[in-house]
Amino acid sequence: MKAWEKSSTDSYFDDIDFHDALVERIEVKEWEIIVELESVNILPGHPLNPYDVAKNTDRCRLIFRQVISNEAVIYSPEENIPQPIQCSDFKSLEILKFERFQSGESQLFKIFGADDQFCEWEVRAEGFVLQWNEFREDAWFVGWTKDK
Repeated sequence: MKAWEKSSTDSYFDDIDFHDALVERIEVKEWEIIVELESVNILPGHPLNPYDVAKNTDRCRLIFRQVISNEAVIYSPEENIPQPIQCSDFKSLEILKFERFQSGESQLFKIFGADDQFCEWEVRAEGFVLQWNEFREDAWFVGWTKDK
């Protein structure tokens, strides 16, 4: 098993940017879902980011802990209703929007993305852990201004 140098939890959800993150693999286990990601962006407010700008990580792992439910759908242009899919069957999921909602004792994580077509994935879990090893470079949006 690979050792990870850095680890964060959903407590810092607002300091992690998942937009445009590419999912490389999803493994569903009894009580957790392991999501291998190409990279994510860690914002400057995150306690593990020592820089004054958002930084892009190397390959990372997102682990949903104590999973209660997991449902995914694909929005096919040919169908009028969303088609259910197993999350592990996504081919090339790119995360466009990642939201979190408190739901009693658990949290609802909603991921809207693209996997050839638009898709949505909802995971109800206790929380998550994000693991990575190093920062590679500034996030793609560093230096952008509102008028660009």
